Amino acid sequence: MTTKADNPKKLQIRLTSSVELVRASLGPYMTWIEQTMGVAFAQTLILAVDSNPGDIVAGRILKGLALTSSLAARKCSWDRFIEDWSLPTGTSPRIAVSLQREHQPKAAPSAVWDLDWQECPVALKLKGLEHPVISVKVPLAFPPSDVPPSASEHWLITSREDAAKLLEVVQQVQQHSERSLETVGGETRFVASYDWNMVVMEPAVRRLVKSDFELFFEREDWFRAHNIPYRRGYLLWGAPGNGKTQTVRVMASHPYIKPFSIDLCDVENESRDLTRLFERAAESTPALVILEDLDRCFPTEGKQTRERAGSFQTLLNCLDGVATQDGVIVVATANNPTSLDSAILKRPGRFDRVVQFRNPDASLRRQYYQRLNPNLSGEQFESAIQKTSGFSFAQLRETYILGAQSAFELGREISAIDVIEAINLLAAGAQEVKASTGSSGFVHSRSVLTAARGLQEEL
Repeated sequence: MTTKADNPKKLQIRLTSSVELVRASLGPYMTWIEQTMGVAFAQTLILAVDSNPGDIVAGRILKGLALTSSLAARKCSWDRFIEDWSLPTGTSPRIAVSLQREHQPKAAPSAVWDLDWQECPVALKLKGLEHPVISVKVPLAFPPSDVPPSASEHWLITSREDAAKLLEVVQQVQQHSERSLETVGGETRFVASYDWNMVVMEPAVRRLVKSDFELFFEREDWFRAHNIPYRRGYLLWGAPGNGKTQTVRVMASHPYIKPFSIDLCDVENESRDLTRLFERAAESTPALVILEDLDRCFPTEGKQTRERAGSFQTLLNCLDGVATQDGVIVVATANNPTSLDSAILKRPGRFDRVVQFRNPDASLRRQYYQRLNPNLSGEQFESAIQKTSGFSFAQLRETYILGAQSAFELGREISAIDVIEAINLLAAGAQEVKASTGSSGFVHSRSVLTAARGLQEEL
């Protein structure tokens, strides 16, 4: 009988160096690369970059296809520079394709394609560069628990004399492509516009946040002349639904800003992830680091805070400026700052502006409704304003949406009557839930609202 002890099987894992990875991936194409570029491989540079122009070549091969908006944006950026392209003789490129759906105004969703160029190298003749550039995507192998098996790295191989010009091209392409929000796990598409009119604010809040935020970019010399660190910290607090997140989105969409975000409540995030995120922000100034729901992640003397003492101390160091460099803005949100660990609030300089986002008063409620629909006015509209005392902006929006749905069903324009009906329905639903559960607060459940509407119709 043979046992594992008699005949042990050993699993060996060998990590390949970058040099060996280059040789293994490019070996079959080395002659073609040198002939196409017109330079010896020893006279080239290999640049690891985020953008993959091979996807654009895929779009040219499969011309006529409707592409996703993100790929179309990248294609538009690269098309200004790609004059020609070619493939190694006798190769058949592999393109990963996926069919997706995109919304079309006043029409059914359209079928669009996303294209992902795979391992085959492609030579690109770029405007302004003397030699062709080789674009290649190389799959990487990692232990299964660390990185998905589809992980890959993208390289641009260029002659050394063209390297600086190539990086300028990459810079222009990325500046004209869609914006992204960088997180610990990578980058995600970021769609927003820098428009402060999207947020209805009290005059004092607008001065403390919007005006201060915009002046920050104009007064760098002033900061330095007065020996003040050129960085900023904002803590936006208040009940949910009053514009904190929307304000953060507007700040992150500033044309000068590179936004970064981290989920501090994710227990997988360690101190090194937080430090690295601030380091990346410091490398991309002016940058905005977004920390949402700070009170939920590090409550006063909470069990979660004690268990994550290392991460908490790292956060304090970052807020103090140990890891926060010039040009970095930190914006955090909290529902209830009194539940925050006092170490965050007591030390001066961790947050320059602590701003409360209150439920809107009658003037702001009127302004918000009329921004949604300028035609709302009159005595009935003023009655709606009075009935919504204590509502948040999110709750106001809910009443407007429900009123609009009712008007749509009746085939008419929305009026103050529809809004008042929605307010009454929401109030009835909230009272029913409060009576049955003993809880209080505003209810957003569509099922409860539907039941309330039916109850009112029966009465």
